[in-house]
Amino acid sequence: MVKFLLLALAFGLNHAHAELEGKWVTTAIAADNVDKIEEGGPMRFYMRELTCCEECSQMEITFYVNVNDQCSQTKITAYRQEDGNYRTQFEGDHVFKPVFATEDIIVLAGDNVDRASRRTKLIFVLVKGQPLTPEQHEKLEAYVEERSIPPENIRDVLATDDNMMRIMYQSS
Repeated sequence: MVKFLLLALAFGLNHAHAELEGKWVTTAIAADNVDKIEEGGPMRFYMRELTCCEECSQMEITFYVNVNDQCSQTKITAYRQEDGNYRTQFEGDHVFKPVFATEDIIVLAGDNVDRASRRTKLIFVLVKGQPLTPEQHEKLEAYVEERSIPPENIRDVLATDDNMMRIMYQSS
């Protein structure tokens, strides 16, 4: 089932720019090197916005990262490569691609090679503010296993996103 969704997405992503753009929050992250995504880890992103430029050949990504007890807003630009992956420099060489996208959820899968040449497989799940349903979480577990990431390495990031939690409670 997951492979079918990936195939369908591959055909549809060229027309999905509108689904990628907008305000997003990170709900879950998975990595084979789990230390990279623990609280305070360099790849624990708190997503805020994706913007496509030039028919999504460039993607601007705005997020917060909290390293050494310093929370900082970061904006990077990723460039689409010939193979459809996006590449940027953040904490080393970072290559990723959207593997699933709707108006409410995006799944990004990628690899990061840090300055010490340590490779980390990563999966980011972005939403419009709602946590994953149990069914979505099951699908995420199956997908991370396909990518050789242990399911116990999935981290719930939405619960630790203080700014997002404040916004959600204020609007309730």
